[in-house]
Amino acid sequence: MENSRMTIGIIDIGSNSIRLAIYEATPQGEYRLVQEIKESARLSEKMNAGGAMERKDVLSIVPILEQFREICAVYGCRQIRVAATAAIRNAANAREIAELLKERTGLEIEILTGEQEAYFGFLGVAGAMAEEDGFIIDIGGGSTEITLFRARKLLHSFSLPLGAVNAQVRFGNGKEPWTAENTASLAAEIERMLSGHPWVSAHPGLPLIGLGGTIRTLGKLDQRRRKYPLRLAHYYRLAPESIRHYAETLPFMPLEKRKRLDGLAKARTDIIAPGLIILQAIFARIGADCCLVSGSGLREGLLQDALGLKAPAASEVLARQAQGLLAFHIQAPHAHFQQVSRYAIRLHDLLLGATVGEPKTRQLAAAAAMLYKIGGTVRYHQYDKHTLYWLTQAPLGALTHREAVICGYVADYPANHGKKMNLGIYRELLTEEDETLIQKLGAIVETAVALDASETQCVELLKAEAADGALLLTLKSRSQAYLEIRQLEAAAKNFKKAWDLRLEWEVRPSSTR
Repeated sequence: MENSRMTIGIIDIGSNSIRLAIYEATPQGEYRLVQEIKESARLSEKMNAGGAMERKDVLSIVPILEQFREICAVYGCRQIRVAATAAIRNAANAREIAELLKERTGLEIEILTGEQEAYFGFLGVAGAMAEEDGFIIDIGGGSTEITLFRARKLLHSFSLPLGAVNAQVRFGNGKEPWTAENTASLAAEIERMLSGHPWVSAHPGLPLIGLGGTIRTLGKLDQRRRKYPLRLAHYYRLAPESIRHYAETLPFMPLEKRKRLDGLAKARTDIIAPGLIILQAIFARIGADCCLVSGSGLREGLLQDALGLKAPAASEVLARQAQGLLAFHIQAPHAHFQQVSRYAIRLHDLLLGATVGEPKTRQLAAAAAMLYKIGGTVRYHQYDKHTLYWLTQAPLGALTHREAVICGYVADYPANHGKKMNLGIYRELLTEEDETLIQKLGAIVETAVALDASETQCVELLKAEAADGALLLTLKSRSQAYLEIRQLEAAAKNFKKAWDLRLEWEVRPSSTR
């Protein structure tokens, strides 16, 4: 069978670093990252007194781009998209830089405007997170983009010509540690720039979603400080007190001491200070309730744009991500997982209602049902253990860390047959009610799996109703459905324990009207 998938290379020429990301994509728009390489460049430091980049400095990045192009060729990339951001955009000779790079490498360079950079960042976030409203901040090396979105629509954005690298040059004065005077000067300049955009402070209480190395690094530092049980950057929540703590300590810490901090890369020890000052000033001006770290941003936005994808509705993000995992990682018939997910949703809506609050139990049940066997990609035997590890250590991006743990244990439930869960290090992420919720959703998924145990869709769920202490399923079958009945019998005990309802069923032959 002909493989219709394709690979696409995205090269991001940033002010601090140059990155290559290679993605594999399906015709339906599902994608996964298959290679990523980063090379430090610090282009913002290479501007002369006239704001232009010297020819020798432009040529210094040619070997990087040439090798990135060779890597794309090895991966068979049908398309290579190269985007340049603030360092080249703000250069007095921006067009000449792009033309020289194209002449030497054969690569077409897109010089993104600040508005384009903000839009692609929004698109990357919208494809990865299910937040309905919020601000996005992308602290790069030479600029900082701020975006407001409401109801999944981008409303406002603008680009500040200050990032972690050029702020270090302009306000750090080449000295370490930072002084109170230098810190105040940078914060005042940010305030001055923000004053022309009143919408920034008109929506207090929304989350601020952070992109870029500064915010990912703060997330790592905070996780180490708190002894957080997961080493996951995406969707990590930086509380206001954490941002305040680092703003009051990191800039004034000697450089050598910073270098010893667990979670802070040596290449970022100097520029973490100005990046943090920029973040704190904008965070305070917005009046955000927290900063959520996003592992998806500009490069993913450029990819989605290349694939013709728009920002999905919040309710679609999790299902789209689950479909993406199935598209690349499992060989079993996808019709089975679709059937199990549909039945899990029907049972959930009957027992818990079609609309619920936090956590998003309907979507969790559907995703767990879709992915309960995903660990079989690692090894079929003990696939449930591989599934649990996968969904907690590399979870779906639309889930908070708490929701990811719930989803993982719900997906593990059918093979675990309701045995006592070892929540271990994850307990601190869960509420007291979450263990009960896992049992309830797990029993739903186990029942849904049983209804297609043969993976042949031979059983149709005609009707489900809860009455007189029982959940009665009316089924139509085109065969004896031996495997389905046997697994329903096994699921009934766990269902009774979780829901205090007897699980009963009536099977009608397919010829019955």
